[in-house]
Amino acid sequence: MVRIFVPDIPEFMPLINGALKVGNCTVREPENGYWRIESADQIHFERRALGLGPALWNSALTGGFCGRILEYGRDTMRIVNEVSES
Repeated sequence: MVRIFVPDIPEFMPLINGALKVGNCTVREPENGYWRIESADQIHFERRALGLGPALWNSALTGGFCGRILEYGRDTMRIVNEVSES
């Protein structure tokens, strides 16, 4: 299971809203100050599509995550299940 913990502050809502639009993600209501985005296989975001500036994009994982970063560049983030080979 891949998980991203997102601080429950307005600046990070584009991540939550983006995850709600992705078919393979589940978004859990905030608990202890963090939203939780989950997926069985991978979570993939595009910065420009979310409308996030570089500073927020670069701090998107400050709440923590479970999984393996496959790609985290200027505009693309892809985190996969630890056991995934793709």
